[in-house]
Amino acid sequence: MKLLKYKAKRNLKVSPEPKAEIKRGKSKKLAFVIQEHHARSLHYDLRLELGGVLKSWAVPKKPTSNPSVRRLAILVEDHPYKYKDFEGVIPSGYGKGTVSIWDEGFYNVDGADAKESEKLVQDGLKKGSIRFTLEGKKLKGAFYLVRLKDTKNWLFFKKSEKSSSPSTKEKGPKLTNLDKIYWPKEKITKGDLLLYYEKVAKWILPHLKDRPESMRRFPDGITGASFFQKNLLQHPDWVETAPINQVNYLMIQNEESLLFAANLGCIELHPFLSRVGKLKYPDYVIFDLDPKSASFEKVIEVAKTIHDVLDEIKVPSYCKTSGATGLHIAVPLGAKYTYDTAKRFAELIAKIVQKKIPQISTLERSLSKRKGKVYIDYHQNNMGQTIAAAYSVRARPKAPVSTPLKWEEVKKGLDPTAFTMKTIFQRLKKFGDLFAPVLKKGANLELALKN
Repeated sequence: MKLLKYKAKRNLKVSPEPKAEIKRGKSKKLAFVIQEHHARSLHYDLRLELGGVLKSWAVPKKPTSNPSVRRLAILVEDHPYKYKDFEGVIPSGYGKGTVSIWDEGFYNVDGADAKESEKLVQDGLKKGSIRFTLEGKKLKGAFYLVRLKDTKNWLFFKKSEKSSSPSTKEKGPKLTNLDKIYWPKEKITKGDLLLYYEKVAKWILPHLKDRPESMRRFPDGITGASFFQKNLLQHPDWVETAPINQVNYLMIQNEESLLFAANLGCIELHPFLSRVGKLKYPDYVIFDLDPKSASFEKVIEVAKTIHDVLDEIKVPSYCKTSGATGLHIAVPLGAKYTYDTAKRFAELIAKIVQKKIPQISTLERSLSKRKGKVYIDYHQNNMGQTIAAAYSVRARPKAPVSTPLKWEEVKKGLDPTAFTMKTIFQRLKKFGDLFAPVLKKGANLELALKN
């Protein structure tokens, strides 16, 4: 009975995966395995022997022995006991990809025998909190699985030597309403959004850290009402804020505060251009190309012209999709110049570009006066103005992501809607963070102006 879901999801005539058989007889020691699974996206499968099958969780990020790090673990269908030895290539369909053993060994609960340990795990499954000791090659010691609010989502983490109870609040957000639909047409849930931000954390955090955050909250997803919130008055003590002019801005300093923001319904992340400590000195200058009724082909032309003008005066620039209909171009400044200087530089470049291509570009802020031209917006370069961060999801159909591009990609045929929560990870695997240089050494504006 137990393995019906396992059977239903696979064609076992084609797949080399083990048959849907329950183990007969009792084990002296309970087995565990963690398999590395290169499927549509790389993840790890944690499996614990229980009642003749393997209770299984998919863990999107590599398990760790660091007790301060919690990994999301999604409860999936039971697997046959023999799956603990499985390594190989699943050719097509469900789980397509390569499976290899990452860690294996035995587990127990508080040193109890196999029979008693199984009983304790069964109880823990019902209650939503399982404590067990792993004897693996990589993972050793006491671990927890703690369920998040009656969903398939659990947290998997090592027990801290100091703590004896698995409080999900101890360090880490209490995640709520994970099944709430945020993108109705695509059936993307709030849980999916949190999972995305957990996976993209290492790439997005450098673009958020130490920057005050203007929160735009979508409590009911992209079709519901949204509101801006700058002043964060209530928050756990591990969430950092930046007091500026009597406003307490959220700061996203680590994975926990990133998930805290996403859990508040912040689909999009809008950080300042400058960091606390050097608030008056932006790290980069931004050109926001806004097409409104103009075609995206025109946006591409304007972006390429800005790139050419900057190239000519030996100023590096980096392009990303806005995640909506436009493009953002950033010039690194290394926090060497004030906002005023940065904005004057942006205005100068915008005017040069507009003169070069007056037929497709405009500096008119008024929509009625733009007449189908691309607006080169340099007015975002003021303190307190924000822009969607690289790798931020946007609250638009298909869940697009603001995605860094190589300049050779900025050409006819570029489709900004191709970059979504689902597709971004293939790019990151291939190119890494193309926007990383924006936070590095800045351009020399004095030299640029001479040039």
